[in-house]
Amino acid sequence: MNSFINLIIEDNKFFYAAVSFLFLFLFFFFYLLQYIYISYNLKGICKIIFSDESHFTLPLEPFNCFFISVLPIVFWREILNIKKEINFKKLYGKEFYYPMSKSQLNKMLNQYPKFFLIQYIIYLSVILWAIFMIIACVLIKFF
Repeated sequence: MNSFINLIIEDNKFFYAAVSFLFLFLFFFFYLLQYIYISYNLKGICKIIFSDESHFTLPLEPFNCFFISVLPIVFWREILNIKKEINFKKLYGKEFYYPMSKSQLNKMLNQYPKFFLIQYIIYLSVILWAIFMIIACVLIKFF
């Protein structure tokens, strides 16, 4: 065990690679957690977005789960506008996604705040995985 700890402390390449795989593990863990969370709250989410509880049924197909899960990222400006009162020029005009009003988004934010938190953790872990993996690859290749 001491040799493993010494390897992490002394070898920067191994440290960055290990940290990157930790973030990759977190990505998969939170993605699975998000699927379970969406499945558990599917009727309520569908009622808010589509005004129809039976729009999607369980088990969710992967594409349908992904399509529901990207809602926090698609409406990130609108969420910042609601939560932090940050103004942008164009809001609530997503023609490529489900049309949502400010009241629908407010309901989603109030009733399912963990949905948004999980999605942001997923994207953060992917970004951090990529950063640490690039650093590890550069260190391995050039140093």
